[in-house]
Amino acid sequence: MVAYSIFLNFVEILTLTTFVYLYYSLSSRKQFCLLLTSLFLICELCDILRENGSLILISYFIISYLFIIYDKKKIQFGDVFILAGYIFLMSIYPYISYCLFGRLKNMGYEFIYLICAGITSKLFLILITCWLLEHLKFNFPIPNNQCILVIITEIIVLIIFGIMGYAVIKPSVTYSEFIVCALLLAVFILIIINGIYFNMVYTEKMQYEKQLQKEKYIKQSLRLIQNISYDIDDKKHRIHWILEHIKHLNNDTNTEISKAIEQYQSKNTYQKLVASKNPVFDILISVKINRLQDDNISIKPFFEISQNEKYDDLDFIDVISEILDYVKRHNEITLHIKGQGIYTLVELYSENDFYDYDRCKIESDLIVKKKNIYKDGIYYMKFLLKGTDDDVRENL
Repeated sequence: MVAYSIFLNFVEILTLTTFVYLYYSLSSRKQFCLLLTSLFLICELCDILRENGSLILISYFIISYLFIIYDKKKIQFGDVFILAGYIFLMSIYPYISYCLFGRLKNMGYEFIYLICAGITSKLFLILITCWLLEHLKFNFPIPNNQCILVIITEIIVLIIFGIMGYAVIKPSVTYSEFIVCALLLAVFILIIINGIYFNMVYTEKMQYEKQLQKEKYIKQSLRLIQNISYDIDDKKHRIHWILEHIKHLNNDTNTEISKAIEQYQSKNTYQKLVASKNPVFDILISVKINRLQDDNISIKPFFEISQNEKYDDLDFIDVISEILDYVKRHNEITLHIKGQGIYTLVELYSENDFYDYDRCKIESDLIVKKKNIYKDGIYYMKFLLKGTDDDVRENL
């Protein structure tokens, strides 16, 4: 029976080592042999000391996880949870075998019971291990500040299962009903807290993902609109020069042709398109500038900004659009937008007074400062828009 016991222990340790080696992708066969040897020595030592309960399971876990940490160079809660769950399952199979063959022991056939229960439990272990290695792809996305709560819940659940298992196998062992009820109540409360917390996390995550998807589709739509706008603009440009060529060939010999061409050109002016590599900003500001152009307000855009998500922010674009709403009709105005670190300088200037200063009442948290200046025969209207801090304003 000693040889049989050693054989069963070896099968158990070999199965556990194989699971750890394959599932956690340990880097070398040398580690496999060292882990197998270490676990087998622990198992035999516990057998000699008659410690086949929680102590041997804890030892299995500590030794196995030390090898995983050594190989991966980092600690992950998902690895801890899966390994602990697997080792806990190892303690369940003997109980299942006892339920199946316990009557043989009670009838006095202890030898047959040990053979059947031992082989059955190890077969369960091997089959479940093979299934887990083939199908288990488990990611446990627990936030760091929630790990302790989950671990406490799992430990209490394992304690309850342990108490129930010992009570079934050894009826002489009794536990206070008060302790069991208190543990069950604690688990119930912890599960509720976990559920509430994870529901909050899940809701926030879904809202964030919906927002990301919405922004993604908006940007894709705007890129498509921008490409169509460039294509239309290019065709209008070609038509414009074709008509100019026709007008030149006509040389006013037919006044009706010249008049028709001039009427078409006056209604279909060449549109201005912004190209700062910020798709949302480009298309919306282009639309705004061309609408102003339809109202006989000529805006000459001049931008010194890099590609940055802050320029595609709709609040930022709305402020610039609102700034342009107070421009008076004028022959030509320059719109200059320049990035200055976390700030953005927006200025409009022209040789003649062009801005309705009295009506300009823009209310936005993005505007740090605004100022109108007349210098060297040029009228300026300047706005400094903030990014994240408010510590550099001397460039206004």
